[in-house]
Formats: sequence, structure tokens, C-alpha cells
Amino acid sequence: MNLAGVYVPLITRFDEAGHVDKKANQEFIEVMLANGVTGVVVGGTTGEGYALTHDERHHVLATAIKQVNGRVPVMAGVGGVSTNEALDHAAIARRLDADGLMIAAPAYVLPTPSELATHVEAILKATGLEAVLYDYPARTGVSFTTEVLDILAPHDQVIGIKEASGDLSRIDLIQERNYNSFEVVCGNDSDSRVFFDKGVTSWIGGIANALPKAHEGIMNPATRDEAFAAVIPLLSYIEEGQYNAKVKALAGILGLPSDFIRGPLKPASAEQVAKLRELVEIAGDWAPVLAG
Repeated sequence: MNLAGVYVPLITRFDEAGHVDKKANQEFIEVMLANGVTGVVVGGTTGEGYALTHDERHHVLATAIKQVNGRVPVMAGVGGVSTNEALDHAAIARRLDADGLMIAAPAYVLPTPSELATHVEAILKATGLEAVLYDYPARTGVSFTTEVLDILAPHDQVIGIKEASGDLSRIDLIQERNYNSFEVVCGNDSDSRVFFDKGVTSWIGGIANALPKAHEGIMNPATRDEAFAAVIPLLSYIEEGQYNAKVKALAGILGLPSDFIRGPLKPASAEQVAKLRELVEIAGDWAPVLAG
């Protein structure tokens, strides 16, 4: 699976009653593909994968795979707080012929490096699918340390790590270990320029749900400075808190309403929406209307 370019971890659109809206999700995928994303991730953090039932995970992934129809790779998010739960998530991806997995560390339980590696190896063995690790210790409580990576990176199935720790020194640290066929993937939108200036060529960016043009512009050295300067106020504002609610609100401002968000989270406030509108004006042509 080629990780180059912008992969978007798709938001999950719900109807007003809070049910998964198949038609709206199909529409959203088409808009993302029309805007040049090179892959999609289903059931990740931005997709509220933590709030989906087993059947809903199956539904949203099946919808995405059918809608994409081979045009770009489709990865499935794997989370859970136990290995058995993660294996259930991964089994859906295997049955539906997803192209790969994005595997987060199990939240809350704080496994040791050896235990975390064994957890991931169980998923790899059960599915045979390629996988990107998802390092986000602020959410999971545990990191894919170099001790863990030394065990997992040599696996042919493990092709990269979405680096969302906020510790930019890890980019050099991982690259210097020269793991074969193992890529660092940008996982911090507001720090994206640092990643790409260091030679990173892949981005799994949640705010690409609303700003795919800007994400492509930041990846391109010819437009990087202009695009980044235009949208960094938006990226920073969204990443400072209530991330999922703000991403959905921004998508709505730009023509793709996605107001419902699953509890315990709440939709963006009127004040937050007003601030997002203000920052969209600042971004100008780098934050165009997506639909509507």
C-alpha cells in the first residue's frame, strides 16, 4: 500500500436522530476523492470510531469500500481497550477486504512495550493486512516507543507510523533507525510543515475532511509556505481543543453539514462556529466551499 500523499480519516456523518447516514457518507467520500485525497481511513479518531458499535463499524467500512471502488486505498481504524476488541475491529476489515489497518494502542490499560508489541502482532497474524501504527499517547496513555518499534518495524506488514505524539524529535529519532520500508506519517496538522521539511511524504490529517486543498498545498513545496500561512490559524484553533466537534463544524461551514456528534462530546458552540468562520475568511482561497 502506497502511503504517499494525503489520507483523510473520514468523519462519520449521522442524521438528526444520531443514526449513521449512509447517503451522506457516500456523498462525503465523493467530495474527498474529487478533491484529490490519495487514501481514506475509516473509524479513526476523527471518524468517532470509539463511539461506533460493531455493526456500525461494519456498515461505515463497507460503505466506504464500495463507494471508493478501488480508486484509492481504504484503511480501517483499529482501537479498543483489549486485544480481543481490537481483533474484532480488525476482523471486519479482513472480511470486507480493506487495504490495510491503522492500529492505535489500547487506551486506558497501559501495556508495557512488550505487551503492546504482542497486542499488535496478534492483529497482524489474524488479518495478514498491512498496517500503520497510530502513536497518540495523549489519547491512549501509552506510546509506540523505540523499544516497541524495534520489535514491530521489521514486520513486512508494518509499513509506517502516524506520529501524533506532538514530540517532533521523534521524526528524526525514527528516521535515523533506518527501519526497512517503514515510513513516518504526519499526524499533527499544525506541525505539518516540520514533517515535510524533514522529508516525510505521507499525511493522515483529520482536518483534511474540511481543507483538502490546503493539505495538498502544504505537501507541495512550491505552495507550502503560502498554504500553511493561510490555514495555520485554523489548524491551531482546531487542535487546541474539541477537535472532532470543530472539524465537523468546519466541514459544515464549507458546505457539508455534519452537526451531530456522539456523546460524551458536544457539537461546536455558536461562538466556536463564529470563530471558525472568521478563520475561514483569513484562509481565503485555501479554504474553498466543498459542496452546496
